This record gives sequence, structure tokens and C-alpha cells, in this order.
Amino acid sequence: MRSDLPRWSIALTSAAALAYELLLMKLFSIIQWHHFAYMIISLALLGYGMSGTFLALFYDRLKGRFEAVFLLNILLFALSAIGCFLAAQALPFNPPELFLDATQLLWLFLLYLLLSLPFLFAGNVLGLAFTHYRERVTALYAADLFGAGVGSLGILGLLYLLFPESALKVVAASGVAAAAAASMELGVRKRTPLLLLLLSAVLLLLPHSAVALKPNAYKELSLSLRMPGARLIDERSSPLGLLSVVENREVPFRHAPGLSMRAKVEPPPQLGVFTNGEGMTPITKFDGALEPLAYLDALTSALPYHLKPVDAVLVVGAGGGSEILQALYHGSAQIEGIEVNPQMAALVHDTYAGYAGHLYDLPRVTLHTGEARSFVATTEKRYDLIQIAMVDSFGASVTGVQSLNENYLYTVEAFRLYLSRLKPG
Repeated sequence: MRSDLPRWSIALTSAAALAYELLLMKLFSIIQWHHFAYMIISLALLGYGMSGTFLALFYDRLKGRFEAVFLLNILLFALSAIGCFLAAQALPFNPPELFLDATQLLWLFLLYLLLSLPFLFAGNVLGLAFTHYRERVTALYAADLFGAGVGSLGILGLLYLLFPESALKVVAASGVAAAAAASMELGVRKRTPLLLLLLSAVLLLLPHSAVALKPNAYKELSLSLRMPGARLIDERSSPLGLLSVVENREVPFRHAPGLSMRAKVEPPPQLGVFTNGEGMTPITKFDGALEPLAYLDALTSALPYHLKPVDAVLVVGAGGGSEILQALYHGSAQIEGIEVNPQMAALVHDTYAGYAGHLYDLPRVTLHTGEARSFVATTEKRYDLIQIAMVDSFGASVTGVQSLNENYLYTVEAFRLYLSRLKPG
């Protein structure tokens, strides 16, 4: 039905564009490393800037064909959202080679150009509408802001329901739906909305193989899966990260950072849990017997337990439960863990509870799900030991990929807070 203003198409385009920008951050955290996700903001701004330049140069030629150009740019945004990402994945861009191979700068430049194109088309849609309907721009701007808000919140909820590559199909399909809405609002041919909605359905039904993610070959998960016997047994998606669970019975995980060369007991079998393909935390096989956990006494993190009796322990970043097991082995009576990712907690508490020995159901163990600093700031309890499981620090020590990662668990104010929650002495 024809409308005096393309409000719904503007709202849908804005929602899809903002959702796409946030989704690209997640996608690049998975296929590359987290700090390359930050470039998404700059390339989005580059795309919108290119759009402003394009319209400044060519608007006079386009204004006579507003309906066709407006509809075309919405459709180009939708198709390039998925097409440009797939093309970007095909580029031989490898961040570890940036300082070794000058051609990597060329691939990075092409990556920027490719991924800025969807934002160029989205910027054209908004710019064309604002200019064409300049007398009623406030109504369109309201639709733009409404759509941006819905898209920003919607993609967060969508990532709880779908894996990121499936969410990409939804974003592209939403763009095509915006084109269908525009065709109805502008009074384009009657069959056009139906054909566009059919195209939207085709995008949603694309096979997984067509949009499968290809993580960098040097990421921890990629390297682990290349080991003989390794297999991916579980995956969970949320805005907090893509969790991948890997099992290897031929070359079992033996994750024990800081293990002494004089250790007499090797770690039990473990499952490796990776967040966005890196930062592995193990789920250790545990049957209730403490003897197989003796290796935990040969870690550098066991030092506090030898300095004084540790009765009450708080583990910040419980993850797969290694620090919880360490406290159990050393006889702590009250062990509390905080885990920010509910899906990580569910892996240990529910899905692999039998493998982990129902660790979080033990009488001495309490698990809290939430943000660590908020919990520490609000609790009235006092502890003998507060242990921070610095999973990201191991990544930094090996390749430096985490060295730019800000983490508010490690600020001066955070440590003052932790110290205030320790018992005297």
C-alpha cells in the first residue's frame, strides 16, 4: 500500500545496518582475533562517509529516479551484506603475517573496501530519503533511530537463538524485506514486493555450507582441530561468545599452565572449551577422587595454599572449573566461583556434569553467574583468597593477540575492591 513517507523501509534498513555492524564484530572475533573486530566501526564510518561523497556528487542526476535508486540501494545493501562478508573470508588475509609480508596490507585494504560497501548502500538509502523528503525529515529520522535501536537490541537476542552465520542470513533477509516494504510504500509494481519476499526466503534457506565461517588457521581452535583424533562435539552461541567444545582421545588435552617440571601426576583427561576460537579453558574429568588432582598442587597458582590455611575462596572466572578443583584439592571449606557466561556455566553444570563430577553441585561449591566486579562490589562476604583465572593472559604470552584487550577485572580500582573483600591477614 502506497504511503506518503517510506517510514517502514527506513526503519528496517536502519535496523538491518546496525545489526550487521554489531554482527560483523562477532564474526571477526571468531574468524580472526578480537582486536580486528574493532575495525568494524571505522569501516562502517568509511562506508557512510563514501555515501555522503557519492550523494554530494551525483544526487542531482539521481533525484529524478528516486524510487528506483532508493529501492536498488536497499537491495544492494541486503545482497552485499552477505556477499561481501563471504568474499572477505576468501581473501588470503593473515594478521600474523602483517609485519612479515607487505602484501598483507593490500589484503587488509581490500578487506576494508569490501566490508564498507554494505554501509555505502545503507548510507545511500538514508541520505536519499532525507534529501528527497527534506521538508519532513524529522519523521524519517525518528524511523531511522527506532530501527537502529531495534536492530541493535535484536541482534543480541538473535545470537542467543542462532549461530552467527545463521544470523547473517537473517540480517540479509531483513534487508530484502526492507526493499519489499519500500516497494509497497512507493507504489512500485504489485508483483515486486512478492518477488522480494521470495528472495528473502531464499536467503534464509541458504545451506549452512554456503555461509560457513572459516576461522584463521593459526587460532587455538583451528590448531587443536588439526591434531589427530580431535573432534568438535558441541557448540553454543550467545552475544558473549561462540563456545566450542573439543574432545581428543588420541592426543588428550593436558592443560596445566605453570606446571612444575617435577610434577609426579599428569592431568586427567580434559575437554577443551574455546571462546571465539581462542582462550581455551578445560573441563577436567573428575569422579570425586582427589588423588588424580595432585597435579594442581604443582602449579604456580597453588602457592597461596602453602602460605597459610585457605578456608574461603572466591574464583573470578570459574570457566571449566580448574581453579575450583584446585581449591577442593587443598581442602577449602567454602568455594565460590563467578562465571560471566551462563552458557559456559551450563556446560559444566548441566551438559557435561557427569564428566566434571557434578562439580558445581558439591556441598562446598557455590557458582554465581554474572559480572565479577558487580558481584564483588555487592557481596558482604570476606575471603581468604580471591583468585582471578586469567585465561586471556596465556594468549598474550604466546602470540600477543590479547595484549590490546582491555579487561576491567585488572584495573587499579578492581584490585582495590578485591583487597577490600579479603579477611584480615
